[in-house]
Formats: sequence, structure tokens, C-alpha cells
Amino acid sequence: MLVTGLTVVFVFLGFWQLDRHFDQQEDNASLEERLTGAPVELGAWGGSVEELEFRQVQVSGRYDYDDQLELRPRARNGQVGYQQVVPLDTNLGIVLVNRGFIADATGSARQTPQASGPIEVVGTVRLSQGRSSLGPQNPEEGELEVIARLDLDRLNPQFGNALFPAYLELIAERPDPGGLPTVLLPEPSPTSRPHILYAIQWWAFAAVSTVGWLLYLRKQFFTP
Repeated sequence: MLVTGLTVVFVFLGFWQLDRHFDQQEDNASLEERLTGAPVELGAWGGSVEELEFRQVQVSGRYDYDDQLELRPRARNGQVGYQQVVPLDTNLGIVLVNRGFIADATGSARQTPQASGPIEVVGTVRLSQGRSSLGPQNPEEGELEVIARLDLDRLNPQFGNALFPAYLELIAERPDPGGLPTVLLPEPSPTSRPHILYAIQWWAFAAVSTVGWLLYLRKQFFTP
């Protein structure tokens, strides 16, 4: 009974990994479709915010550099720094824009661009980085200037509860606002996990346990 039970479990786990493989393929196809689509006007989107994730959108407004946030600590190619997050005041509310990485080993390179007029932003939509049991967390209370994660629910009161329920990772902006150079974040990449290999592994375990049990029975009952 034990061997039979283990074999059933191994077979089940193999099919579970196979299902995860197909789910991964569907998610990657959806991601590619969203990333390669033409930018849409954020104000003209009629679907849910969740359906907007990973799509390219464009929106116009004015950057509020006085209330910018620094997403720390961050590193790129061995350089220590932060990701600059600037509120964009739009007719949809305040949209947080992650403008990219700024090298800052001393903690004094605060971004202060000169341009403050209207600006058009093209960016990739990302959903809020809510609380997690893993990784650094934002302080529970107080107004934040340095943040560990883009938790929009936590930040919303700081911006008069006017935050748009998603943020943007910058692709382009017109005109160039100047200031410290930023390095754009890489676009989201497809998930690549070897679920097929895991499925084969579980089925191999099932085969080994079955063959081993049959050999044991043969030895016990059919060997003179």
C-alpha cells in the first residue's frame, strides 16, 4: 500500500508540474503581448487596473519633485544607489513614476531637475508592491522619503489619498527634464522555470518505485 500510495503521489506531482508549465506558457504569451503592444492613453483605458499590468501607457502631467521618493537600497552593476520615484500630477490623480536608477554611494545625490513644466510620460504599468513576509518593509507610520517597496496603500495617505492604483516604470518622457542621469529599469522578462523537467523527474520516481516493487514481489514469490 505504501508503494502504491507513493507512486500515485509521484504521478500526481508530475501532472501538477505539467499544469504549471502550461500556465507559465500562457502567462509568458500574455506578458509578451502586453509589452509589445502600442502605448495606450492611461485616461482612455476602460478595463481594470489588473488588466493594465505590464502594458505600455502614456499620460501627461507635471512632476512634483518636492515629494519625490527614493527606493533604497538598490544596486546596479556593482554601484550602490536608489531608484527615483516621482509623483506625476495628472487629471487621473497622482501617478507615481519610477524614473530609474541613480548611482549614489554617499547618500547625497538627491535628484533636482530644472524643468517643472508639463511633461508626457510613457511607462510600463506595474501593480502595488504590497506587504510581504519576505524582504524589507516600509515603516508602519510617518511620512516617508526613503522607501523599501512601492506599497501604494501605505503611501496613499501621504499623497492625500489621490494616488492612482498602479505605478509606472519609465520608458520615455518628453521633454527631457534634465537633472541627474538615471538608468532605466529593464523591462519585465518572461518566467523561465523547468517545470517539464520537474514533471519528468516525478514520473521517473513513480516508474522506479513501481519497477522496484515488482522486482521485490518477483523475488519474494517467484524465485525458487
